[in-house]
Amino acid sequence: MVIGLIQWRAPGTDYQAALLQSLAVVGIVLLIALYQLQRAAMAASRPWLVPACCLGLIGIAATLFKFESFSGEMFPRFSWRFGGSSTPAMKVNPLTEQSPKEITEDATIPTDETAASQTTWSQFLGDQRTGIVTDRQFEIPTSLDQVSRRWDIGVGEGWSSFAVFDNVAVTLEQRDESECVTAYRLSDGQLLWLVDHEASHFQALGGGGPRSTPAIVPANEEHPARVYAQGATGRLWCLNLATGEVIWQKDLLEVSGWNKEDSEAAILWGRSGSPLLTDGLCIIPLGGPDAAAEKGRSLIALDADSGDMRWRAGNQQISYASPMVMTLGGKRQIVSVNEADITGHDISSGSVLWSFPWEGKSNSGANCAAAIPAGKDQFLIGKGYGGGSSLISVTWAETTNDSEEARSFEVTELWHSSRVLKTKFNHCLVQDGIAYGISNGALQAVEVESGKRLWEQSRRERCGQGQAVLIDDVLVVQSEEGEVLLVEATPDEYREILRIPALQHKTWNIPTVVGNLILVRNARQAIALELPE
Repeated sequence: MVIGLIQWRAPGTDYQAALLQSLAVVGIVLLIALYQLQRAAMAASRPWLVPACCLGLIGIAATLFKFESFSGEMFPRFSWRFGGSSTPAMKVNPLTEQSPKEITEDATIPTDETAASQTTWSQFLGDQRTGIVTDRQFEIPTSLDQVSRRWDIGVGEGWSSFAVFDNVAVTLEQRDESECVTAYRLSDGQLLWLVDHEASHFQALGGGGPRSTPAIVPANEEHPARVYAQGATGRLWCLNLATGEVIWQKDLLEVSGWNKEDSEAAILWGRSGSPLLTDGLCIIPLGGPDAAAEKGRSLIALDADSGDMRWRAGNQQISYASPMVMTLGGKRQIVSVNEADITGHDISSGSVLWSFPWEGKSNSGANCAAAIPAGKDQFLIGKGYGGGSSLISVTWAETTNDSEEARSFEVTELWHSSRVLKTKFNHCLVQDGIAYGISNGALQAVEVESGKRLWEQSRRERCGQGQAVLIDDVLVVQSEEGEVLLVEATPDEYREILRIPALQHKTWNIPTVVGNLILVRNARQAIALELPE
């Protein structure tokens, strides 16, 4: 009865908390039962019986099953110890003795007209950094027969997603003891180049490998197309997209005066901020010890061409969210979700324009979701771990004093709800006054102006701690279990179009949509799903 009550409340509270509470109840009941059984065994002069049976069951379970990982709601995941894996092998370039340039000099030439006509997904959450593409370039399939796999490959560990430009799909992986930036040909999944750095991040609850998504900047008269990527341990690269050649690189731990042990204790699940490229700057969360707060540790801006530091700002420790560019109060600025607050920053200097408290701790109930624009001078911010969401307004405060120095930004929380848009790992997708997002493991539609929930996936259909993007009128949802769902983006009701079998293991990676391809990956496998054009 107690467990039933806990689970009944879970949709409105938090599935992770409900699971831990349920396990605690089961543990107490099990201990009481074992105690009573042991008393009965001792009365029968067989004190060894209960311990022997327990050890035997543990031994059988350990022989048959192996622990894989924890889900996003702390549920342990096991697999058959003797079961064969059908995950494809990782791509390995056969010309390992040659330099990246020699390996890939001709490799990025598209192999067919379809590959040449693909659109781009140049950074975290797409070209506009909102998770939304307004021009859908695929027909909505109505059956699985209309969906094929262009390629299916093995990849290294990590929760990074693909950035795509000029027929090249770039991501980050952990291969053995090296963090790697890898580039694959979009048309066939062939590995084009790999740049590695000896480093690794692993945490039992969060898994291993890089977690951020690279950003790609097109070529101009002075520079070739470039890739900017950050590993989980603080290595930041600027690379030539065509060849993988290193243009510059930085160790953010060294810049901030931090050692790896202290960094991993404070940023427990690995650095996850995806580079933001704007105004000739590469902007990324910095972090650092308390002593670095005075110098600025929330964000750092590097010259995108040279890697030289232009500014560092903010005294809050970093979270797992990525910085965003917005226009608020008539001023274009950077919005950063930090460990325990949200701040607005001047782009040219990094100076803090305003701040808003947003409770969090980067080694426990962390802030993971970035702020998302949600109308004029407004943004939405969500949080899992029982947190909830808020609609925040940032305006340029009116004053009777005409002096510029006397004016300031005014930050107002228009509404807060603990029942909607609890976006733990994913982000809100805002279109036509409606916000879509995975809240506490279930896809929701919410009216932005009021915070009213319009619909929610049923408990049977829920996709867990997955990800979603919005392609015109279709939500492309990556479930935590690996399936890809196509869902109508409508405020009326939840309408699932198609559920596509895809990845085979836990998936926290954001899907990438380019043309009629959906690129999905997790810590073992990457697939290019091809939909009708």
